[in-house]
Amino acid sequence: MRTGTHFGNRITTSAAAPRGRPHILVASHSPELVATLRRAEAPERPWQVAGPVDPRGVEQFADACRTADVVLIDARDLIWLWNNRAESTREALLGVRAVVLLAEHQLLDIVSRAEASHGLVLRRLAERYLPALLSLAIDGYMAAPAPLLHRLASNRLRLDIVGDCSPEELTVLGYLGLGFGNREIAAASGLSDTRVKALVHVLAQKLRMDNRTSLGVFAAANGLALRQRQ
Repeated sequence: MRTGTHFGNRITTSAAAPRGRPHILVASHSPELVATLRRAEAPERPWQVAGPVDPRGVEQFADACRTADVVLIDARDLIWLWNNRAESTREALLGVRAVVLLAEHQLLDIVSRAEASHGLVLRRLAERYLPALLSLAIDGYMAAPAPLLHRLASNRLRLDIVGDCSPEELTVLGYLGLGFGNREIAAASGLSDTRVKALVHVLAQKLRMDNRTSLGVFAAANGLALRQRQ
């Protein structure tokens, strides 16, 4: 992890975790979030809280970021900013640690576009554990329920395996993601029925899946089927 140099309360790189009492800017429309953080300041007072500030107000948001070490922002607002004000958002967050409050279904959207240094806090855990989760996120970690971590790890490992699959295996996996049966895959790909059946079996073994339906769902959920549409 890179380190940053402090000038007052300012950090020079978003990849550095703030030391001491970080100044946290809440970029949110939720007054409850600010209240939760301020309650967490006592008795140890691990941080100072500012805001809330509207992240969609360009100048106000940028000015507030200049005095913060950490910006806590809702995933919905960050996605909106990326889609509408990508350059100004990048500049505003350049010198701070961004921590994103998000739902599980937003993980892929955020992880695929965020800087590696962005911290993540799951919204459904924040109500009970926000102070602890925020401290972890500031240090570059993410806490999540065991079932979610299992799904994320399993999916990541399977995608790594897909990267090593043969062209024939990728073709069959892509058609499974479109809901094709073996005969349809054979007709569309030019492979024999026997070869398609064998490849489905190989894919199930490689990806540790029980059946073709699971393979199809995995392919569709990870965009592998879409490659076969083009």
